[in-house]
Amino acid sequence: MLYVADTVTLVRHLEKKRKLGRQAQRILNEADQGHHTVALSGVTLMEVLYLSERGRISVGLGALGNWLAQSRNYLVIPVDFAVIAATATIDDIPELHDRVIAGTAVWLGVAILTNDPDMIASRHVQTVWR
Repeated sequence: MLYVADTVTLVRHLEKKRKLGRQAQRILNEADQGHHTVALSGVTLMEVLYLSERGRISVGLGALGNWLAQSRNYLVIPVDFAVIAATATIDDIPELHDRVIAGTAVWLGVAILTNDPDMIASRHVQTVWR
C-alpha cells in the first residue's frame, strides 16, 4: 500500500529516539522491508533542512538524501500545481506546511502517517497513528 508520512513521523522513524504510534511504526517497518511505499512531500525535505539547521533534529538534509537514495520504498512527491490544487481544497488545517503535506495525501488518495491533531481532526484526510 501507499502512504504519506508527515515530517515528524519521518524524523522519529529515522532518529529512533522518540516513539511512534504502533500502527505507524508497523507500516514504516514494513516499508523498510519492501512491503509498502511511503511518499514524502517536498515540504518535508524543506522542514528537515530548516529543523536540522536550527539544531532541533539530528537528521540533516544530506543524511536524508543518502537514506532516500538507498530506500526503494520511499519517494518524494514534488510540490507542483496538482498538489497545490489539492491543497486548496483543504480548509481545516491552518498551518501551511501541514496543509501541503495533507494536500499531497489528498492528491495521491492515501492516508497520512501522523499524530498531528489538526490533520487527525481534518475531514479531508485519513490518518494512521495508533
